[in-house]
Amino acid sequence: MEMELDSWEKFEARITSLFSRIEEFRKTQKPLHVSTPIFRGQSDATWELETTLDRFAKRRFGREEYFAAIRAVRPAVISLTGKEWDLPQSFDPEDSVPSGYEFMIYLRHHGFPSPLLDWTRSPYVAAYFAFRPNGSPEKEKVAIYAFTEYIGEAKGWASDIPSIHGLGPYVISHKRHYAQQCEYTICKVADQEGDFYESHQIGIVTGGGPQDVMIKYILPTTEREKVLISLQRMNVTASSLFGSEESLMETFGLPRNRQRQRTVIFDQAKDGWEMFHST
Repeated sequence: MEMELDSWEKFEARITSLFSRIEEFRKTQKPLHVSTPIFRGQSDATWELETTLDRFAKRRFGREEYFAAIRAVRPAVISLTGKEWDLPQSFDPEDSVPSGYEFMIYLRHHGFPSPLLDWTRSPYVAAYFAFRPNGSPEKEKVAIYAFTEYIGEAKGWASDIPSIHGLGPYVISHKRHYAQQCEYTICKVADQEGDFYESHQIGIVTGGGPQDVMIKYILPTTEREKVLISLQRMNVTASSLFGSEESLMETFGLPRNRQRQRTVIFDQAKDGWEMFHST
């Protein structure tokens, strides 16, 4: 489902409504499970939901084939980093979470092609990634996806129809994982040809029904400055999400901050100069 909105305020109203509906579902669907939505922001509304493995391989990748690939790079990673990674000896297609999940997250974080698609539990973190200036030519519209996997109905893992599966937040990972409230999904299919990772975009088309509710909110990039200033008030900034010196400089670069931060820096320099000469 797509919703094209013309303002940030309308997006916030939609998100409030979404969470209200989820709470109503939870009251009416007891004791069945209703998921909390997860969100993903993309800076170009025309982009599909793609993993780095989708972009790298340009084909379906077997799940066991991928497991063999990460087992093959494990010795080199251990040698270079000194960090030990325990992986199963063999791939288990029945695992609800992919074999070697934590290692997969580590590899993805460092640029290895991955079938994991990253999401956040915060619609505001997702909005930041949608509206964050990235140095590329500006697009007219951004997209923020909301995905609710379960609406009181169960779904099986072994299926000949591609479907998207959430893997949950509980995993040891980089500190950014926690700052950004990250979760991951995979899309997979088990058909006559084998057990494969599939494109999330195909999972959207073929999934659905009583679960896998995907909403794509589309907003104009003309809202960028308003959105980034609003997010800064919530402390959703490059600095809070990435925790690096580069991200701190990016936060200083926000329109509202430019003059204020310039004044602070000059005042601090002046104070330091006067203190130096008074000693």
